Amino acid sequence: MSSAAPKPKLPDLSTKAPPSARPTPKPSSEADAEPFTARSKDGSTTLRIGSWSSAVVRGGQKAVDACADAVQWTGPDLGTEDGYALRTAVIVGHDYCGFARFATLPLDTTVTATTPRGTFAYRVYANHISPGRGTPSHGLYWGDLTLQSCVGDNTGFSYLVRVGP
Repeated sequence: MSSAAPKPKLPDLSTKAPPSARPTPKPSSEADAEPFTARSKDGSTTLRIGSWSSAVVRGGQKAVDACADAVQWTGPDLGTEDGYALRTAVIVGHDYCGFARFATLPLDTTVTATTPRGTFAYRVYANHISPGRGTPSHGLYWGDLTLQSCVGDNTGFSYLVRVGP
């Protein structure tokens, strides 16, 4: 009997998504429209998951090990990604630095990123746990945004698709 977790069902990214694949939210009021047009005033990027938030900086292992911010490890600027064209933005952080939530966000969780270009909303559509901490990531970055952190002795990934403009 295998104890391996079932593989998540990932979207077929082998073809370009039709325009209808990227839903544009229709705000119910002007107040609801504001998050999708707000821009950071100081040129920074902030990631929000519910009431939790963190600054996001671009960097490598040194920035991750500093434990100060979430780190955009690779990929295009947030808001310019396109998972269907295999242009995935990847944000990582150590679990012991407060980023464990990246590994196993519940499906349909909304994550927002306020950037110099505007605020963008993403929805979690799948998760994956890979054996081992700091596992090689080849083939494990999917969607518009992948959030990654260790979880216990393993590495977890939450996969998101952009739902805002």
